[in-house]
Amino acid sequence: MASEAKEVTAKAPVAKAEVPALSATNEYPGQTMGIVALVLAFFTQIPALVLGIIAWIWSNKAGENNVPAKVAVAVSSVLIVLGVLAVIGWILVVATTLQDFGGFEGFRGFEDMGRPGLRS
Repeated sequence: MASEAKEVTAKAPVAKAEVPALSATNEYPGQTMGIVALVLAFFTQIPALVLGIIAWIWSNKAGENNVPAKVAVAVSSVLIVLGVLAVIGWILVVATTLQDFGGFEGFRGFEDMGRPGLRS
């Protein structure tokens, strides 16, 4: 068995993959505010909406895509709309319940209780 020896040569140099280290230069304007707005969106919707919009604008001016700010704006907007609908629904339920029981027509307040201090 004859073995042939082949010469192996590199055709092109292999470049090393560089992984950027975490530093302050990786953070873009509005990134932290977008994350804070996303967390606040589940607790206080109006401040979260304001912070999310501000973070989104700052990131757009820097040319970056701020996903947490966009999600915060969407979540807080949806929760505000759901909250308003819940309040309207609650008002309708209370109004129809009062209408079924005759409203406030039979309610005279505390007039039947007598003078204060003499109640027993």
